[in-house]
Amino acid sequence: MISLVRAESLKLRSTRTAIGMGIAAALVTVVPAVLLIAFLPKGTIGGDEARSILIAGSSLVTYIVLVFGILGMTGEYRHGTITYTYLAAPRRGRVMVVKLVVYALVGCLAMLLALLLANLIGAIGLPIRGVSYPTPDGAALADYARQIVTAGLITAFGVALGALFRAQVVTVAGTLIWALMVEPLIVAFKPHIGTWLPFNVFSQVISLRIGDTGATTDGLSRPEAFLVSIGYIAAVSVLAVFISMRRDVT
Repeated sequence: MISLVRAESLKLRSTRTAIGMGIAAALVTVVPAVLLIAFLPKGTIGGDEARSILIAGSSLVTYIVLVFGILGMTGEYRHGTITYTYLAAPRRGRVMVVKLVVYALVGCLAMLLALLLANLIGAIGLPIRGVSYPTPDGAALADYARQIVTAGLITAFGVALGALFRAQVVTVAGTLIWALMVEPLIVAFKPHIGTWLPFNVFSQVISLRIGDTGATTDGLSRPEAFLVSIGYIAAVSVLAVFISMRRDVT
């Protein structure tokens, strides 16, 4: 298992996909934050509100790590490297688990980078515009932690989807269309169904709670949303491994 983790880490370090993902995550965080500070009228918002707006740009990172997970897995099929992986480690379930864990950690690191950059820009730039930048308190740190965990979950889900569908362009396009267009429509018009759809479930891990009950505005508590997220990742991964055992990977 350790050798598989090392091999997967080596793949990530030796390809341009991970570097591109890191650059994209930094850009979608830095550019909106800098523009906000540059055009922010003095005295219009408070420090807490400004910090929330700066951090909002990091929400785009979740889609970047989703695509990163899909590309990482479909790329193995596209370039044929998955054949050598399975020859070296015939237990495909174990290979899948390692990929899920490694990619999830990378997704967490990408979100951590985005949050650190947003806070650094806020701490430096907001005082220049006459807005005090408050030190993140316990509640803010807890929100950051949930964002980091959710980024890891979404990255792992991307890996599972890539393993299931294999076709790179189709999987990326189809997943983004579902996440950005189809699922929001279902959530809007059929909320009782939308509550349980995958990307809405992921968002509920971060959602603000109502009162002290832990229930989110979309109907699931954070622990429930987390468990359902794990269930989605596990179900798609198991199905992908099951299908891969019955068809040629080359």
